Amino acid sequence: MNAGVQHWEDSFAAGDGFLRPGAGEMSLLTRHLPPAAGARALDVGCGLGGYAAELAQVGYTTLAVDWAVSSVAAVRDRYEGLEPNLEARQVDFEDAKAVAELPSDSFDVVTMRLVYAFMNDGSAVAGRLRRLLRPGGVWVVTTPLANRLPVDRAHIVLAGQDVGGLLAGWDSGAWYDLEPGGLRCFILKK
Repeated sequence: MNAGVQHWEDSFAAGDGFLRPGAGEMSLLTRHLPPAAGARALDVGCGLGGYAAELAQVGYTTLAVDWAVSSVAAVRDRYEGLEPNLEARQVDFEDAKAVAELPSDSFDVVTMRLVYAFMNDGSAVAGRLRRLLRPGGVWVVTTPLANRLPVDRAHIVLAGQDVGGLLAGWDSGAWYDLEPGGLRCFILKK
């Protein structure tokens, strides 16, 4: 196992992850989503499951996926009371074959919190998401931007050209700042 993979496996196993979503972020998330009754959600790169649990609690049947085994185990352990509305599964979203096993046109909402900037090929990821989303479905990407973090953290942010690529090919979109100098949330509609 390479050092980067081991780092995340160890972090998730210890209960550590990225900055946890706050109440304001969760309120914004649920305000801008389609109605949950009968809807399905996919949380890609679920980490410790904050978004996935919130989606399940407001009524979405939610699939939480991450490539890290310890992440999936943590979500299952933390939120076992939310079953069957919340399922956690190991899926590497950069592996086209693994993602192809998920059914087309099956999700009303796909979320990616602090994950997109780590993807090697954002346009391939966007293509996979378009296949998974139902018509009118929403993709939520929450990420820091390059001008908001120090240079030594540039590997976890989106630069201007990355934002342009993220927004391309969607029927409509909006963005919201979650806090001054903090995260930005993009809401893109198929």
